Amino acid sequence: MLALLERRRLVWAVAGLLIGLTVAAQIAMVPTPDTAFLLYAAGRLLDGARLYRDLVEINPPLIIWLNLPVAWLARRLHVSDFALYSLATALVVGALLLFTRRLARRYALDDAPGLRRYVLLLLCVALFPFAGLDFGEREHLVVALLLPYVFLTVAWLRGQRVPGLEAAVTGCLGGLAVALKPHFGLVWLALEVLRRWRIPSERWKVGPAAAAAVAVLAGYVLVVLRVTPEYLPLVGLLGPAYTQFLKDPFFHLLILAPRGALVLFVLLALAALRRRIESDAFVTVFAVAMVACYLAGAAQEKGFPYHFFPALVLAVVLLGLLARLRARADWRLSERLYARLPGPLAAAIGLVAVGSTLVTLAGGGPKERRERKEMLELAAIVRDHAAGRPVGVLSWHLASAFPLLNYAGVTLATRLPHLWILPASYWDSLRAEGPLRYHRVDQMQPAERWMYNGVREDLLSVQPNVLVVLRPARDVRQNGLRRLHYIRYFERDPGLAAFFSRYEFLAEKGEFDLYQRIEHGRPRTAPPPADEPGTLDVRQGEWGYIRVVLLDPEFAAGVALFGAFVAASGLADRRRPGSPPEASPARRSHMSRV
Repeated sequence: MLALLERRRLVWAVAGLLIGLTVAAQIAMVPTPDTAFLLYAAGRLLDGARLYRDLVEINPPLIIWLNLPVAWLARRLHVSDFALYSLATALVVGALLLFTRRLARRYALDDAPGLRRYVLLLLCVALFPFAGLDFGEREHLVVALLLPYVFLTVAWLRGQRVPGLEAAVTGCLGGLAVALKPHFGLVWLALEVLRRWRIPSERWKVGPAAAAAVAVLAGYVLVVLRVTPEYLPLVGLLGPAYTQFLKDPFFHLLILAPRGALVLFVLLALAALRRRIESDAFVTVFAVAMVACYLAGAAQEKGFPYHFFPALVLAVVLLGLLARLRARADWRLSERLYARLPGPLAAAIGLVAVGSTLVTLAGGGPKERRERKEMLELAAIVRDHAAGRPVGVLSWHLASAFPLLNYAGVTLATRLPHLWILPASYWDSLRAEGPLRYHRVDQMQPAERWMYNGVREDLLSVQPNVLVVLRPARDVRQNGLRRLHYIRYFERDPGLAAFFSRYEFLAEKGEFDLYQRIEHGRPRTAPPPADEPGTLDVRQGEWGYIRVVLLDPEFAAGVALFGAFVAASGLADRRRPGSPPEASPARRSHMSRV
């Protein structure tokens, strides 16, 4: 099977099919809140809004700037910006993969064409169908931008000389990756340290790649200071609160990071099989980059699964490389075990990724179909009653406003896309027993006071026709963030209390209560927003998260496929007479370069 995948034409055909299926599936699915917000933000900037003043975001501006051409072109062509973004992402990632292939073909794996095509096919699987919901996230672009630097480091460690222009282009791409997500500067730093440690003659040299990366970052900082001078003061104001928002400690994430089990398994397998990989140039670079990506994800202390996507991409490649090893009877038990598992695991991951892509292309599973139906119904209500005016959304979660507002074709009434500062300001109280006590304005920390006054100013100025409010749960510890009561919190201000009194209940949709503004002279027909306590509880429990994972269709399918492949592999070994033959000299030479 591996020999077939190493054939050039077959690899190109499979890669093209995977990319095409992924793009089609991404166009068919409901966009993620992050993608929807970034396109919305780009559209607002095109309409004249000023970033970090009229539209507040804690992240650096590059990702929004990169969305500007997509939003502009979608308007000119009158096509879906979501579809265009999926296509643009595929083109950018595909182009970066082709540049990575150029470096691999000329320098990193120039004398191993079969292995090179196999590795690039693994990357194609990891960057396209395996991406799933992470497709188009900043981390997706970051790992694609960093891959050329990874292969460049492999070439350096193999003693290859890379021309200055190609090295400089690679450095520029690495600088862009760090500009997109500064935490991943750790990956660039780790690769530079590895090169200088393994090549003493390069220890104090500043090559074109490193110089280009530093130049790009320096230029980016200057542009940010010049074009968006409000950004640094805003980060100084909101940064301390953001470090508390959804905080998951670094050392906790090192062990229990979402989807981190694959990275930890690959590390254990590499440690167990280190004696069977004769030369560690390729594997060492990928392993160092993988660990650095993993640490960069944990350093963000949020525990969002997509933060660890770059580490997973590199783990998939290493897993595929380990799958090429054939265990021998004279190997240690641990070596035979770890040599047997990567093949079935890699095959299961690849098939589940492709299968999930096909399911998404067909409209998704029952849960996805239900969520899409509910989203479209809610968007229709908002669109009909907003009458083209901005909509007020009171919720701590970005998904409450996006892609709802994109589908409804309206803008947000407040400068903040979601009120994350509110739970951040009560993080300890939300996890404590007893009723939640809100601060008076004079007791608020600067970030909370800024948010409170900003929401007040925006709502009173815009007077939206529709309010979408996340319904509160009972005010008890186990309900966590859903304890927050937005009407009770904001109506303490007399101006906002009068503001809410001019609205009436419109509908209850899912987790939200909708209110519409009463037209002048029209009598009230439904109750106004009230501070009545919540009566429902969030579904959870000690084993809630584990139960969700075990019942996830992708996880169940992966476990079933993995078990089937392990069983098939064991049966094949029993039927094979004698010990597996030693690898041929040509194959050993390929593995030595791995």
